[in-house]
Amino acid sequence: MPEQIVIVWEFLPSFNSELIKKVMEKYRAQPRTPSNQFMLQSWKTDGLTINMFEKKLVVQGLLDEHGKILIQEIAGIEGLRLDAKNQERLAQIFPRRQNAIVCSQCRMPSLLIQSEIAGLEVVFKKECGHADKIKPPFLTLNNRVLPDMNVLVSKALSRFIALGYFLGFEVVVPQFVMRVTDKYAGKAQKKAISEELSMLRKLSNENKISILNYNDGFPVPSSREQFESEEDDKILEIAHLTNSVMITCDANFKDKALLANRPTIYIQPDMLEQIKIIEEVRTP
Repeated sequence: MPEQIVIVWEFLPSFNSELIKKVMEKYRAQPRTPSNQFMLQSWKTDGLTINMFEKKLVVQGLLDEHGKILIQEIAGIEGLRLDAKNQERLAQIFPRRQNAIVCSQCRMPSLLIQSEIAGLEVVFKKECGHADKIKPPFLTLNNRVLPDMNVLVSKALSRFIALGYFLGFEVVVPQFVMRVTDKYAGKAQKKAISEELSMLRKLSNENKISILNYNDGFPVPSSREQFESEEDDKILEIAHLTNSVMITCDANFKDKALLANRPTIYIQPDMLEQIKIIEEVRTP
């Protein structure tokens, strides 16, 4: 079902309005009479209205697959800039991707960069239409996080999501964690992890996050002692294999992850009760 969208681009000094007109012609957008004195030009497609003002371009209406292609073309026009709010809106239109290259101009992800000849120059274009100079560093996308068992037990991740953080992220749930929880976790820990995973699945069904059920193939340790000695190393190995950012509230594990060059989000343990209170106060 088509969704209602509004995206606003601001004009940079380098913006050339003729480029907008060419895109409108390419996609057969019909010119329409501006509805007010501040509107310089206006076009209409099947679902979208494109309005050009002195300092900004506004695209609004019902978004279908044709509209997505048009918006992607507009996003690649030189001289247009999105603020953080509109960057987020644009990112939500297109599928989440892992390990994509992020455009520094419009922040859209690309899995493909194609080379073209322009005069005596070679131009490398991303999927958004912007050129890349092919100089280090590449900005790459990673929306994948791996909470350790302490974070699952504390239910911290679902509470952060309820407060508006980690929206759009992919949460890794390894089979190793499920199996060792069944065998070695205490009754209270099992209950807490089960409730947290149920809540994360509910949030996934609401399209607030996505879940990667990762079949790591690791055997269950034969004893509790072996599990306790191997737990951190196994979780870190899964983080490496899935290219995930770790989330932990264990200071020792945080240090171990950083020594292993694994990006890590550290939640200070004394924050956990405060986060719970904030969630209760802010939830209607």
